[in-house]
Amino acid sequence: MKTIYYIPMMLLALLVSACERTLEFDPPTIETDNDMVINAVAVADTSFTVYLNQAYPVSESPSMQHMDYQRSLMVRDDGMVFDYQNDDYHKKTAIQDAQVEVEVNGQTHYSMVLDKDKLCYTCNYIPTEGDHIRVIVSAGGKELHAVSVVPDKPRIEIIDHEVIPENPYKELNGLSFGTDTIMRLTCCIYDTGGSKYYRLRIRGERDSQSGSAVIINGKVSNANVYTYYSMQDIYFSSDPLFSDSRLSSNFGGWPAGFSNVFDNSLMKGKNYTFIVESPKKEDTWPYKLIEEDPDAKISDKPRLSPRVMVELQAISPELYRYLKSMQLYRIIQNDKEAEPVQIYSNVQNGWGIFGALSYDRHFVEYGE
Repeated sequence: MKTIYYIPMMLLALLVSACERTLEFDPPTIETDNDMVINAVAVADTSFTVYLNQAYPVSESPSMQHMDYQRSLMVRDDGMVFDYQNDDYHKKTAIQDAQVEVEVNGQTHYSMVLDKDKLCYTCNYIPTEGDHIRVIVSAGGKELHAVSVVPDKPRIEIIDHEVIPENPYKELNGLSFGTDTIMRLTCCIYDTGGSKYYRLRIRGERDSQSGSAVIINGKVSNANVYTYYSMQDIYFSSDPLFSDSRLSSNFGGWPAGFSNVFDNSLMKGKNYTFIVESPKKEDTWPYKLIEEDPDAKISDKPRLSPRVMVELQAISPELYRYLKSMQLYRIIQNDKEAEPVQIYSNVQNGWGIFGALSYDRHFVEYGE
C-alpha cells in the first residue's frame, strides 16, 4: 500500500471534533507512479494561488510539528523579511514547469503563471462566494485535477469580552503562554443557512519595533530598526462545540480532546453562543537600548498593541475532511499501536487537497 504524502505549506493548527457526522475518507483515483501534489485553498475575495510539488512524507515535514503554537515574522528597515516558518521542503520540491489552469463556473478559464519568488502559480482571478472552481494541472505527461465550491460567508459576533489577570494556561504541555493575562470572549455564531462546516481561529497578536545603533560624537550611526510581528493560534474552551475524545493526547500546545474544526450538528439551525479564552501575546524581544546611551531608544512604543483576532471560517466539505484526517494522523503518528489513518485527498490522478473557504473576522484590543 502506498504511503500518502502532503506538502505542508498552509493549514496549520487544525483539529478534529467528536460531535460530528461520520465521514468516509475515500482515497482518490490515483496512478501508483504519480508523485505530484496540489495544495490550494480558494479564499473568498483573495487572490488565488496554487502550490505544486513533488511528494514527500508527512512525517518528515518540519511545519507539521509545533510551528502552529506560535509564528514570528520580522521585517528589517531596509525591507528584508525574516520568516521563521521552515519552507525548505517546499523550495526543494516545487514543480516549476507545469501548465496550470483554473476553470470557474464551467465557463471562464484562467492560465496561471509561476511566481518565481514564492514558487507558486498565480493569476488575476479572485474567488467569490458560490464559485464552482476546477483546477487542472499538466506536468510530466500527467494531468491532475480537483474541484471545490466557495462557501457563503459565515457570521460571528463578539457579544462580550473581558481581560482577566489570571491565566490557568500559563504553563501547559511543556509550553509557556507568556503572562498571567488572558482575553475571555463571549461569541455567537449566527445560523445563515449556508455552510455546515467551520473552523474557528482565535489568534493573539503583537507587533513591535526594536533596534540597535552606535552613537559617534553625539550622532546615531549604523542604526538598524526591526518590525517584529508575532502570533499564536492556541486558545481554550470547555464548550462541547470544541470537544473530541478521539484526540487523546496534546499536540503543539493544543490540549488533548480539543478541536477548532467542527460542523453545525450542535447548532440545530439556531444561533450558538460560547466562551473562549486566549492567552495574551507579549513582546518576544524587549526594546534594545542604543549602545553607549542607556536613556535612548529606537522606538518608545509598539506599532500594534496586543490584540486578539476572532475569525470564523466556513469551509468546503473536502477541506473539512482533509483537516480531520490530517489532525488524526498528527495525533497518532507517534503511537505504534494506533490504527493507520488515511489522509484525505480530493486530487484526481495525484495527491493533495484543493478546498475553499470564506470568513468573518473581528479584532479586540487589550486597551494598552
